[in-house]
Amino acid sequence: MSTAQTLAGPASFELEARRSRFLARAAPVDSAQAALAFLQEIGDPQATHNCWAYRIGPEYRSSDDGEPGGSAGRPILAAIEGQGLDQVMVVVTRWYGGTNLGVGGLVRAYGGAAA
Repeated sequence: MSTAQTLAGPASFELEARRSRFLARAAPVDSAQAALAFLQEIGDPQATHNCWAYRIGPEYRSSDDGEPGGSAGRPILAAIEGQGLDQVMVVVTRWYGGTNLGVGGLVRAYGGAAA
């Protein structure tokens, strides 16, 4: 018996880290196509990055969208798994604030926004 659950509806959370703005948005999804449609719907082409991850049963996928490898998509996916969620897509949009965060700072910011 699985203890994973999904979201009742869309959710969002915003944080700022060294003048960079991070906006996390999540939604329940039932297919990879629905997850990518959510990304297309809410991704901001004017933002610096639109990083994301989804989990649908045994299927999962993530993207760093140009951030250093493993610094965005994996922490978002870890937040999904840490909350015990399934059938969910999380997109974290970043607007660069002029100060480099370093890989560790990015991991904390993306993971923190998604959690």
